[in-house]
Amino acid sequence: MTPHRKIKITSTHAPLLAAPSVLALAAVALAVPMAAQAVAAQGDAAGNTPAAGPNPPATAPQPTSTPQDPPQAPVARNPQQPAAPGNRLPEVLVTELPPDEQRQLSEVPIDNPGARARIGPDEMARSTGWSIQSALRRTPGVHIQDETGSDSLPNIAIRGVTNGAEGAWRSINLGMYVDGIPLAPAPYGQPGNSLFPLAMERVYGVDVQRGGGGVRYGPNNVSGVVNFLTRPIPTDPTLVARVRADTFANNSYYTAVGATEGAFGALLEGVYKHGETFRDNGDYTLQNYALKTRYEASSSVRVLAQVETFDDDSNLSDGLSLAAYRANPRQSTAPQNRFRGEQDRVNLKLEWDVDADTRFELITYAFDGNRTFFLGTPTDHANAPLQFVQATPRPIRTAAIQPQVTHVYDLGGATGELHAGVRYLQEDIVRSVRRQFPNGTEQLRSEEQYDYYTGSAWVENALRFDDWTVTPGVRFEYVEIDGRNRANTNAALVGLETTKNFAEALPSLTVARRISDAWGLYAGAQATFAAPQAPQISITNNPQDISAQYAWVYETGSRTRTADGLLGTDLSLFQIEYDDRLVQDPDQFDVFVNAGSSRHRGVELALDSDLTAAGLAGVTLWTTTTYTESTFTNGAFDGNRFAGAPTWLASWGLRYLHEPTGLWIGCDGVYVGEAFSDAENTRAINAAGTRGLRPTYEIWNASIGWDHRFSSQTEVNVLAGARNVFDEDWFEIRSGRGIYPGAPPSYVFQLGVTHRF
Repeated sequence: MTPHRKIKITSTHAPLLAAPSVLALAAVALAVPMAAQAVAAQGDAAGNTPAAGPNPPATAPQPTSTPQDPPQAPVARNPQQPAAPGNRLPEVLVTELPPDEQRQLSEVPIDNPGARARIGPDEMARSTGWSIQSALRRTPGVHIQDETGSDSLPNIAIRGVTNGAEGAWRSINLGMYVDGIPLAPAPYGQPGNSLFPLAMERVYGVDVQRGGGGVRYGPNNVSGVVNFLTRPIPTDPTLVARVRADTFANNSYYTAVGATEGAFGALLEGVYKHGETFRDNGDYTLQNYALKTRYEASSSVRVLAQVETFDDDSNLSDGLSLAAYRANPRQSTAPQNRFRGEQDRVNLKLEWDVDADTRFELITYAFDGNRTFFLGTPTDHANAPLQFVQATPRPIRTAAIQPQVTHVYDLGGATGELHAGVRYLQEDIVRSVRRQFPNGTEQLRSEEQYDYYTGSAWVENALRFDDWTVTPGVRFEYVEIDGRNRANTNAALVGLETTKNFAEALPSLTVARRISDAWGLYAGAQATFAAPQAPQISITNNPQDISAQYAWVYETGSRTRTADGLLGTDLSLFQIEYDDRLVQDPDQFDVFVNAGSSRHRGVELALDSDLTAAGLAGVTLWTTTTYTESTFTNGAFDGNRFAGAPTWLASWGLRYLHEPTGLWIGCDGVYVGEAFSDAENTRAINAAGTRGLRPTYEIWNASIGWDHRFSSQTEVNVLAGARNVFDEDWFEIRSGRGIYPGAPPSYVFQLGVTHRF
């Protein structure tokens, strides 16, 4: 028997030395709560009782926080300084919100300390298409590559931070969440959403935080955080039904039923969708079901729970060669290619308002699922003999527990809010490669297991005085990765194991100033990192020297909004310095190289306007423009642009609502600049369609709808829309897969009914 062998690699960054001024301020500010407690104790000894903020009423539950955002219960004692929790979106929308709280789902506070965008329920309901693209179109800096036409495998990149060698690579450089719970199958070892367990029909609102979230959200969010919010539990017994169809034979059915009775509330949601997309071999069936509950144990204790299941069975049209694309962009030359994925998810949260100024939360969640790609070789196997179908199952289990506390306090004329927490998260990842041959036999090529043991601790202290808010913080991460070979297909690898350890300290500092009720400024600097992922770790006798990827993120910006809504602006400048970039070799599957460092910098501008104050009641318009420069700054690709990172992005929209009748009409569009498909910056598209410069494209959509309330109980919504109305011929190039055509013109129809019993 081959003797047992272990290879151990240890890596520790010391970012604290890189930013002594940040840590000095953090040390001072984080000590403030202890001083405040001492002052309060002296006041108590003198017989003076500090003023206390009110508890939220039990009959009107407040929306809760994201897992690492402060809760909404503790409020600042100084009425001139609103508490930061009001600036944050809830983790689980518990019950229907009054209009003033509904607005926080679509408006970013003037003094929010970072670039951010919110897409509220009204905009989601009137979107031309229930898709990732339509949901995030209003956010500057966001670029999406579609892979399936059914939204099951989104490739999202923010601020030009792509994988480098082949584009967005299923959203590995940003954090994606649903109701504050991570969406990635394994946030550390498999952060890319090769399984995206959320149907967009369930999305009620979206919060896109492009900067300032490192301390709260942890690793793999160097370019930002996207939090999808699902429908709230209704206060009254309510039934929502919606059916949607388009001219590509795609159909979706959404149903939700729920109510709140006394201390208990529940909402059951279901999505069933199927279709053919616009390409051959694009058939799919997707199902997503969820149960959300809330129990008010007392006026100060609440228990929230969600259970979800997701199933995706999709054929994959896959990429085309250049000749095949020119001959017929709707065809598929990969008839055996398909995707199968499923996941069960559960999360539980306990909220305890210890007193008027302190809230304790205990959050735990677990995922259990699997996803498998079945890809034929050669890729163009409809026109060449099929050699085999390669199956890559990835059973993954993830579990986490996270206690955290928020405390609001006074210190002289300032208000402080301390937030601290810890998290233990464990991942169990199996990576198998199997080959299925035309004669019915199967061969196991490799099977490896990766266990991730991670511990996090964070502390953040917001200090508010006059019109300033200064928030230092620091997050500590420890990651241990144990990998071992589970197959006996290679005698030299039997019993081989690999262990890697990473310890990181990630400081952060944000500053915001409210110049007036209509104008705010912000700036920030934060550190973030990404541990090596399971596919980047090689279990061999000569393993690659893979380091953790590490980045500093800087941004500054201005936000304005007039009281009458006539003009709102958000201007931000950003720079991201990224070290030890791990990129996939475009010519070798599952081989990664250290491409050195990179820089991502640019300018984002968002404008929106409600023209009612100008005499055009019901007319709203918006536009965003982003300039991004994403380049390698050393290594083999020094000076080259990143793959899949357009220099220019723009979007726009206009809508008119006739309030008396509920009729509305609108149009929107998006412009995407040219981008390379590989780190070598190949300009000419090769014959395989796997390399080359992707040209610019511009897509326009139009829609018309009717929202009518027949009574206090029944509401009907009708929508008809046209997508790509000018028949733009566009495509994406994916390294190693080929050309992915963009969707031609199509029409969509939707009917929705909401009834309250």
